[in-house]
Amino acid sequence: MTVAGEAGLLELMAGRLAKDDLTPRAAELVIAACRGEAALDRALTGVPAVEEAPREQTDSPGQGIFVSEIRVRGFRGIGPQARLPLAPGPGLTVVTGRNGSGKSSFAEAAELALTGYNARWTRARHDVWRQGWRNLHQNDTAVELELVQAGQTDKTTIRRRWAADEDLAQGEWTQDDEPFDGRRWHDALETYRPFLPYSELGTVLDAQPEDLYEALHRLLGLEAITEAQQSLAEHRKRLAEIVARPYDRRERVRAELAASQDERARRAAELLGSDSPDLDAIADLALGADVGSGTSLLHQIVDLALPPDDEIERCRENLDLALGAVTVVATDNAQDSLRCSEILRLAIQLQESGGNQACPVCDLGRLDGLWLAKAKERAEHLAKAAAELHDAADRLDVAVAAARALCQPAPDVLLEAQDMLDTTAALQAWQAWNDCVSIDDPVRLRRELFDRYAELVATIEAVKAVAREQIDRRDLVWRPMAIALFEWHSQAQQALADAEVLADVTEAENWIRKTAATLRAERIAPFAKESQRIWQRLRQQSNVDLGAVRLGGTRNVELDVSVDGVSNSALAVMSQGELHSLGLALFLPRAMVDESPFRFVVIDDPVQAMDPSKVDGLAQVLADVGLTRQVVVFTHDERLVEALRRLRLAATVWEVCRGEESVVQVRMSDDPVGRCLNDARAMRGDEDLPEALRAELVASCCRAALEAASHARFRRERLGRGMPHAEVERVLECALTTRQKIALAVLDDLAEPGKLLRHLEDVVGSWAVDLLQACRVGGDGGDLDVLIRDTELLAGWLQR
Repeated sequence: MTVAGEAGLLELMAGRLAKDDLTPRAAELVIAACRGEAALDRALTGVPAVEEAPREQTDSPGQGIFVSEIRVRGFRGIGPQARLPLAPGPGLTVVTGRNGSGKSSFAEAAELALTGYNARWTRARHDVWRQGWRNLHQNDTAVELELVQAGQTDKTTIRRRWAADEDLAQGEWTQDDEPFDGRRWHDALETYRPFLPYSELGTVLDAQPEDLYEALHRLLGLEAITEAQQSLAEHRKRLAEIVARPYDRRERVRAELAASQDERARRAAELLGSDSPDLDAIADLALGADVGSGTSLLHQIVDLALPPDDEIERCRENLDLALGAVTVVATDNAQDSLRCSEILRLAIQLQESGGNQACPVCDLGRLDGLWLAKAKERAEHLAKAAAELHDAADRLDVAVAAARALCQPAPDVLLEAQDMLDTTAALQAWQAWNDCVSIDDPVRLRRELFDRYAELVATIEAVKAVAREQIDRRDLVWRPMAIALFEWHSQAQQALADAEVLADVTEAENWIRKTAATLRAERIAPFAKESQRIWQRLRQQSNVDLGAVRLGGTRNVELDVSVDGVSNSALAVMSQGELHSLGLALFLPRAMVDESPFRFVVIDDPVQAMDPSKVDGLAQVLADVGLTRQVVVFTHDERLVEALRRLRLAATVWEVCRGEESVVQVRMSDDPVGRCLNDARAMRGDEDLPEALRAELVASCCRAALEAASHARFRRERLGRGMPHAEVERVLECALTTRQKIALAVLDDLAEPGKLLRHLEDVVGSWAVDLLQACRVGGDGGDLDVLIRDTELLAGWLQR
């Protein structure tokens, strides 16, 4: 909050407090809470208030900020650097282009450059949006936003640039080649964020309720009041817990004391039974108790834990099974069989590599094919026996390791407790059990481990019994009761001191909650009224009414939505297009407040999911906003541009085209007819294209120009006669061919082709019929220049 804002808030609170009947202490807490947490803490502890110096005003980005250019290189769908020039002043600019053309990359680049993040990526459920931020055809990545501030001649360039090996969170972020100071922009971007991506349009109502609440609440300038209310609520909850704690526990403590035969316990129970217990007398009783000492070691002795019986038994069974398996396979000549197996393996390798030869061991027999067959059979038998022996040995090793793992060194407590009881036998038994770790013979380990464990269990149980006896003698009945009594006394003493403070804090919180609700309602009224006005223009033929917009007490935004006059849930009744319209109705009033330093808004794809009637309303709303703000709209839907032209609303239209290797071009857009004719001329002059392909492409562009002119004429005439948008679009969808679309525009009917051709020959001339034929066959054999010229003439006649 600015200095003026803080001073104004305190003055506002003081004026309203003077009109209400609050205790002086509660009024003091209200003012202190509005000053901040430190001032409230001092007021609660009784420290005299100090005259604080005004908080320094946070440096801001300035006022009257417009966008003059967006430059993108190697980002998303844009490869080599592309520029989107914008007129830095009020007005409406529409950036069109098909899906994948790179137009949204400009919008996302502008948002990323200024805010450091992109809402679309933040809200996405999958990482694919964040992983695909670099362009595949350009390693050098940079996004730049050129800003102009009203009243200043110098431009400001905010740039984010990444090296080839840097991820999105890294890179260089600068403003006019100096490190970007996000603190200067943070508050303004949080409060007046000028970007509305498509991902946020339809999620106004199904996002987290507090998100929209916070966005609207910041605009009202009531953050300090909310913080003060929250601070008082936290102190009230803390104090209430402190005050209630001793009263909640008193009866339980008193009952425990009353059940004891100890005279001190009975006296304490009598004191607690009084309506106003004597805290000093209770303290004398609790502090005079001899609670004893030294029982911790005894409790540790009692809590000594040995491996459970089931674990010991499982270890015994595994060891027995492993020993039995080894006994079965470990015959006297097992090792000889292993050596024999190795010799046979080497001899077989020698025969297979060198062929028939004399035995290198005895030099008598021959290593021939007959010998090889017998040797392989014997080697297989010996290898199987060796494998069984290895498996049994491995199993025995595992069982021995598990048995040794059971043995642990004697715990230190047995040695530490020797002054209180005799633990010699237990220490010796534990050491004997732990010594089993060093027994190498598995058979001996099996015999001695479990015998020594049984001895250990017996000695430990004996020591535990002695420890329990000593605990019983030392731990008198009074000890836990004295401790509980002292804890209760401390809580009661603190509660007595905080009870009066709690009453003042509760009164202050209730007053500031009521006042904050009143101020929210007063300050949100203009925003709600503007949202209703925008909704009325966007709704067109919708039967959904938007009434009051309120900030609820549970940190949510309450929208008074009704259908045909009956209240209903917005999510239950609104289509996706209506949700988009509602998102705009709630976003635009926030972006247009006079306090915002931004005089521009960037909206990505607001037309999607809107029916034609709402597109007309959107065009009117955007043009209206463009009277005082720089409005930049990105869309792939031609209906918005068509509506702007049909309604004769001023707008600058740029078209984004993406070619091979992600080369993106931005060009000033003509009307659809002119654009198609320009494309036809460009293809006519492309000598690299094969002649047949060039003729077909030129003819395709000419057909598109005639269809666009026909659509414009049909919409103009039918809408002018009052036909609903939806019906107009339904009829247009029935026209599938170029001739059918021209027939709709000329004859107002899907006439037979012969009827259309006769009409054109009578009214326009035979050349129009020849033109349609040339467009249909792809311009084969004809003059392409004449084809383009005649298309322009016929399109002009259709548009009249």
